[in-house]
Amino acid sequence: MNMKMNTNMKMNGARVVERLEELYLCGKRDGSHSRLAFSEEDRKGRELFASCFRALGIEPLTDAAGNVVARLPGEDDSLPAILIGSHLDTVPDGGKYDGALGCVAGLEVVETLLPSGKRLRHPLDVVVFADEEGARFGSGMMGSGAFSGAPLGDFSPTAEDKTGVSRVDALAAFGVKHEDMGKAAREKATVLCSLELHIEQGGSLFRSGIPIGVVTAIAGVKRIEVTVKGEMNHAGSTLMANRRDALVAGARFIASVPEILAAHGNAYSVATVGTIAVRPNAVNVIPGSCVFSLEIRDREGSMIEKIESALERRLEEIAEDGGTAYDFKFVSETRPAHMDDKVKDAIARASEEAGYPYALMPSGAFHDSLMLARSFPCGMIFIPSVNGVSHSPKEFSTEEDIQKGCDVLLRTVLTLDKSG
Repeated sequence: MNMKMNTNMKMNGARVVERLEELYLCGKRDGSHSRLAFSEEDRKGRELFASCFRALGIEPLTDAAGNVVARLPGEDDSLPAILIGSHLDTVPDGGKYDGALGCVAGLEVVETLLPSGKRLRHPLDVVVFADEEGARFGSGMMGSGAFSGAPLGDFSPTAEDKTGVSRVDALAAFGVKHEDMGKAAREKATVLCSLELHIEQGGSLFRSGIPIGVVTAIAGVKRIEVTVKGEMNHAGSTLMANRRDALVAGARFIASVPEILAAHGNAYSVATVGTIAVRPNAVNVIPGSCVFSLEIRDREGSMIEKIESALERRLEEIAEDGGTAYDFKFVSETRPAHMDDKVKDAIARASEEAGYPYALMPSGAFHDSLMLARSFPCGMIFIPSVNGVSHSPKEFSTEEDIQKGCDVLLRTVLTLDKSG
């Protein structure tokens, strides 16, 4: 491959935007948009996506976990495949770019290569991973987890959605048997690398005016249930000096979280309290207990542990000062994933060759690449999301930025195909 061929082969950003608009209609209704995993809207989106490949003479297959895989054969199909993939399912009332962009960009790579006469040495697999969001049944990255051979973990086939439909029944409607999902696992030797183009679910690129993000790592997350135990008592007759108010202690701790992160974390460390429940939750009763969620994210597992220790020490101080007790209950943990150095370098070189500035950056949000990186060399390309908005109908990326991301994706594929 020479530089001239690389420079002259351009992706069609306008066509990508058109495809995204078509997919958006598969879930648009009553002023909102939802394409939940294994719903009828998801079925329509998958079928539309598959029909685009059929028009190119490629018949997509659906694996044992419900992932849709479309293969562009290479000169030597015995070589490991280059993967391009993401997801088509959305959160309730989500946007049109999250996940879908990575799938449509993979389609666009194929649509660009076929008429150019350029044939890759390696086969190219464009993959729609099933149920990345986990918005319907409570645990996500199902398809990419099965694809990478990861343990099912907290995956529950009997989990039900808000309408009472069980996951096992929803899967069965798509021809997926829970007990057979392990058959979707790909051998490590069959995959050269995986690439995922995605909007940045944050505002760093947008605020800086940098069009390309080269993802270095995907943050891990630890979730803890915190219980503060005080003493219920009458709100009118119990003097302030005699109170053991669980909510006050909990509030003091929650307010200190940013301070603890500033002292013990780094620029990308985050911790969030997203839910809270007070008992007995009565207007005239001093709260006897306060239960809330605590989530910590960082690109390094050791940093998560450091922050957790500092937060627990702070809660211990508050409990002793206010005469309350507390409990830290482990809920779940997902380890961070680092992107492959060779793939990162290829993305960076592709950006430089295209004349696009780039930034090295971690991802605080989960992506299918988090699972895939457990087994395969992975890389992610971010493009700006206007105002950093995601998981929202207001989610938007410009056609110019989409074009740049797609150009970098194609150049990266060509580079890795040559060097792999």
